[in-house]
Amino acid sequence: MRQDPFANLDKKTFRQAIIELLESEYKLLGSHKILELIADDIVELEYKYHPRKKTNQFGSLSWVATSEQNSKPKLGQKREEYKQEVVELPYVTEEDIELKRQNISKTEHDMIRIARLTKAAKKQGAMLTVEELAAIMNRSTATISKRIGEYHNSHDDVLPLKGYILDMGRGTTHKKAIIELYEQKVQPPDIAKKTNHSLNAVDRYIKDYERVKFLIRRGISTTQIKHMTGRGASVIKQYRKLIEKYHPEYFDSDNDK
Repeated sequence: MRQDPFANLDKKTFRQAIIELLESEYKLLGSHKILELIADDIVELEYKYHPRKKTNQFGSLSWVATSEQNSKPKLGQKREEYKQEVVELPYVTEEDIELKRQNISKTEHDMIRIARLTKAAKKQGAMLTVEELAAIMNRSTATISKRIGEYHNSHDDVLPLKGYILDMGRGTTHKKAIIELYEQKVQPPDIAKKTNHSLNAVDRYIKDYERVKFLIRRGISTTQIKHMTGRGASVIKQYRKLIEKYHPEYFDSDNDK
């Protein structure tokens, strides 16, 4: 029979070591709940007086990731030319152990881990890629991409992945999320916070969107808009779908799609 890899991990934590010490060495008998509360207080004191240890604890993983200080890459820029940042990632946590006990689905657990890893890297000034997440989590890139899509479909924030933040590739998930929030009357500073983008980037996307919206309202075709704005066809088509959703009155049967 296959053994659950998470089955005994909770017996190896710092907190559990304190509980066992109190029981075996200090002979503190009685309510196990009291021992757990004492252990929790000791763990909190350790974090308070040694805050650096928070990022290097049970189940953490040291990883070299791309620094968020990088700007959008130039054509032909090599990977080794990016600024790097060493981060401590929460690879396996006590939350994972508890989720396993709750028989959470593999899909949901993957999404939780992806969000936790990417946000932890971002807090330390770094960005992860789909390929890095696949290596860390021992999943295929196709699976990671699918989970990221599922996360974005079920959450109102955008994961701070390298491709989204640096606006790389053909994906427009971050643009869509920003404009969706804009059309929902969310203020730009709040949009920037929700999507892990700078306020300047948010303002730029909104400005582009409003230009496309104006031209569509004038009956200009996608091909013409592409030449007039200098934006790619895929971006314009993404904006067009959003305009159709929020401003259907701009379109008639004669407009090209």
